[in-house]
Amino acid sequence: MHLGKDNADAERGRHGRSRRGLKVRVLAGGAVAAAALASVGTFALADTSGGEKPGTAAAEAKQRPAPSKTARYQKQLLVLVNAERAKAGCRPLRLDRRVQAAAQAHAKDMAARDYYDHTSPEGKSAGDRMRKAGYRAGAWGENIHKGPKGPKTAMRDWMRSSGHRANILNCAYKDFGAGVGLKAGGPWWVQNFATEL
Repeated sequence: MHLGKDNADAERGRHGRSRRGLKVRVLAGGAVAAAALASVGTFALADTSGGEKPGTAAAEAKQRPAPSKTARYQKQLLVLVNAERAKAGCRPLRLDRRVQAAAQAHAKDMAARDYYDHTSPEGKSAGDRMRKAGYRAGAWGENIHKGPKGPKTAMRDWMRSSGHRANILNCAYKDFGAGVGLKAGGPWWVQNFATEL
């Protein structure tokens, strides 16, 4: 099934063997405002703490940098996937840092080397990438997509494709990771689904 001008792919594997599935091919921070008033050699500085006491959770939250666009997109994909799974009666997926590392590495690699495939030019599958990240998958699935500018559009396209939807709604999967390669000509999107041995 063709997804308009953008293509997407779904792949599933079991026990480390890949199997082709249906193809549908800051500077973050706070502004530090200090107002200095000069009058006869004296200066006064404005309090920029917002009234929060140093060392409190509220004060520390104000000092944390905003999450990157990639991190926001990854989180949004997990929320969107779990919303669809809830409608189908599946348990929510858990974010697994190893599965996410594999997905992000693949998204970045596709963007950097300008290719679009489940299998890297070196022949590595999603199962291989998860294993390299330290995750021993008993079963896994992968969705990829290229082009949509936001997670909602990518998710909408995946849900319109039976192969992708099957990965998203496979109640046997327990763990999840998403990757986004933000580069001109993309973004490249990756969803990895897995159950550990």
